[in-house]
Amino acid sequence: MKKRFILLVLTILANSLNFSRLSAKEYLPSPRLVDLLKQQSPQALQEGLKLSPGGDESADALFEGNTLRLQRMTGDSRIENFAKKFASIEALRIKGDFEEANKQLSICHKTFFREAGEPPISPINLSAMVCDQLLAGNYFLEGNLAAWGKEIDNIKSTYYPAVRKFAGLEQFSLFDIKMGNLSVAPNSIPPFTVTGINRQQTLPLEYREPTAKDCCRTLNSPSLTASLNKKDLPFFLETDTAIGKLPKELSRSPHIHIVGHIEIAGNGRGEAFNGDLGVVDELKIGDAVLKNVPFLFTNTKEASLGLMVFQKLGKIKIDRQHFTFGKEIDCHCQQDIRLGSSFSGSYNMLRYPITWKGKTELAAIDLSQTDADFSLMAFQKDFTPEEEKQSFEINREIEGKKIIAHLYLEEGSLSVDNIDYGKRKKVVEKNIWRYPSKVMTVTILDKASLYLDFINHKACLMPNNSDTQPMPQ
Repeated sequence: MKKRFILLVLTILANSLNFSRLSAKEYLPSPRLVDLLKQQSPQALQEGLKLSPGGDESADALFEGNTLRLQRMTGDSRIENFAKKFASIEALRIKGDFEEANKQLSICHKTFFREAGEPPISPINLSAMVCDQLLAGNYFLEGNLAAWGKEIDNIKSTYYPAVRKFAGLEQFSLFDIKMGNLSVAPNSIPPFTVTGINRQQTLPLEYREPTAKDCCRTLNSPSLTASLNKKDLPFFLETDTAIGKLPKELSRSPHIHIVGHIEIAGNGRGEAFNGDLGVVDELKIGDAVLKNVPFLFTNTKEASLGLMVFQKLGKIKIDRQHFTFGKEIDCHCQQDIRLGSSFSGSYNMLRYPITWKGKTELAAIDLSQTDADFSLMAFQKDFTPEEEKQSFEINREIEGKKIIAHLYLEEGSLSVDNIDYGKRKKVVEKNIWRYPSKVMTVTILDKASLYLDFINHKACLMPNNSDTQPMPQ
């Protein structure tokens, strides 16, 4: 999944002159930018360059939702000013503070965080490209498709023609705006809105067997019934993906409008989906009414809600049997929420620190993943000789393709937020393509309620009486 990264040479950043996008089109790219791009192969230019001011360290920290790694960068005297500023913006995205992150990115586009006295440079530079791409990703994660489409159009019309004028750079492109596109004018897409969340509401969760079994959802995955354009439909809760998914056949409704295409929309298990990008006229969850809701119409038999929708509900409490939401929920959460994402916005997942066998690390939380056989999933590129001995093969079929997986099971002690979950099982799969490395299933609801405060950007677990409430079967 990792693409080639370019470590920005930050001594070439632009000064604090206030260039607008329109005036930027009149400038030639900075000479340093041209020299750097000419060092790339034609294939890399065509596939799309993935830019990061802090290299792999910054990109991995963003994907993991690891603000500690970003804080270390901001305190490192060897790292240039722009990389530090950009790391602080990435930290804002991790906790879901898009308003402040976008405000900082607008400053970036005007000044490139250039320090006083530094020489001027063309506004067609790497720093501007980086800021604009992250801004486009932010808009997508918010569900603001109109702004997302406009930003992608601006990137293509501002940077592509200016760079492609140079010999050898005719195939220049940027990877992080290739995740999708609009097929309609951005201004034609109405805003994604929500009403009816001022009071607290509680809805029941059902544990059901999906219409079509796959590798990940079987009995014991919780679902929520919501009204899609006046028709009740069960939705899985996917806290490990940005955009919710719907079966392709539902897109034929006159109340669903296809506005584009998504090349890649990933989840916490490292799976990637593609399909039509559509806007649903109305989604009703309890008394909450969401209008013009983005969904991905793809090869699935099951409907699911993603973080785009959950963020609109303000505050959420999820236990094993209920889904509660509304601005009035008193979460009492002290720690920042952690939302790992890719630069482009193609991936977005709730991350939470868990302790397995005494070691604490961040795991993606996937509430659509059953815990019938194991509580944790992990992926690694290879097995040690000892792991290879205890591994086994299973055959499965995904979208008509037969796949052989190499796995082994491990038992250990699990705790989260000092809540003891006892002995649990982890399945480890040899897979070079899956990322992130660890995923926690619906097991996280066994001993506690999960609170997600998207208004104040906080998250926590609160112990409940789950020992006296068996998992619904």
